[in-house]
Amino acid sequence: MGSDRTKRTVTALAAGVLAGAALTAAPAAATEAPRYRADQIAQLETADVPLAAGETETVAHEDAAFIKARFDGVVLGGRDRITVASPDGSESHEFGAADVADGVLRALSIEGDTAEIRLWDAADGVAATARLAAYARGLNEDELASRPGGAGPESVCGRDDSENAACYRETDPAAWDASRSVARLIIEDEYYCTAWIADDSNRIMTNNHCVGSQAEARATEVQFGYECVECAGGDTRTPLKVRGADVLATHYTLDFTLFTVDDYAAIAHLPHLVIDPRHAEVGEKVFIPGHPGGKPLRISSEDRRTLGGQCLIDDNRADGRGYATDLSYYCDTQGGSSGSPVLSRTSGAVVGLHHLGGCPNSAARMDLVYPMIAPYLEWDF
Repeated sequence: MGSDRTKRTVTALAAGVLAGAALTAAPAAATEAPRYRADQIAQLETADVPLAAGETETVAHEDAAFIKARFDGVVLGGRDRITVASPDGSESHEFGAADVADGVLRALSIEGDTAEIRLWDAADGVAATARLAAYARGLNEDELASRPGGAGPESVCGRDDSENAACYRETDPAAWDASRSVARLIIEDEYYCTAWIADDSNRIMTNNHCVGSQAEARATEVQFGYECVECAGGDTRTPLKVRGADVLATHYTLDFTLFTVDDYAAIAHLPHLVIDPRHAEVGEKVFIPGHPGGKPLRISSEDRRTLGGQCLIDDNRADGRGYATDLSYYCDTQGGSSGSPVLSRTSGAVVGLHHLGGCPNSAARMDLVYPMIAPYLEWDF
């Protein structure tokens, strides 16, 4: 698309951007007073860097978990592109004119603390322009740990009995396979929730309190496969990333949103979860895969309070945002678990949409949600 004319490193400091210099920043000291909200997974940093066609800008923020660029003033012709990639080329995303809305482009994130950005101006009669307005830097482990306690409305009931999803790969392959349908959401570049692929098409389910509007859906990154490689933790897999597209249905009281993604072909091979339209029974065994704290995928399946040590439905007519709208249980969850599927061990299908905590924690009943979303599951809207 163009020659490799120059490569420039742009460095930003905490106080601002040094004009004509590099965009690099150091992490906050661990001893500082908490500077992050409980519902925060990234910090937005100002950049203000005009892109020059054919030049590479490098954004680096020491110890950041990821870099997620935001552009404004974007004008692209039909063959022009903006690419955002990791320095070693292992992760790369390309964006064209169709990805721009009102001159703004929110790029998919790059894992790690460095991203390389390039504007490609093809000979298509349109002068490509864009400005790197800001970037979100993923909070590192120390920063995540510094967030105020009690993040979000979910709860760990006693000791946290949830485990990394990888722990289930051999011992409980049904639960592990179901977890592959589950995604971490990064909403408006800073916040986080969980979502999952519903039925057998381009349908993603989460909570209304996570994504409640079309604008929020289109400002959401949906990441599949963000999980630890090993049961004990440590290294994580690079997730498969797509962007939210259209909201099909949403409801405050039942706290659900059904939406689509912009590149369904990229995730079509993943397992899709079946929705169970019946009312789950008291005592029915369940498990919950999700992203508590916005961290790598975990599965909550155990409850030391029960005779068999497994999570089960404690009350199938619990109050949620409405009267008797919920299923309650003592499965461990945390902030970020919102939107997780609650799957029945009996049917293997989704009986609830997790959204509230308090020990017991609770999920909106899918037998109430299903009639509202069934037309969108059956027909391609």
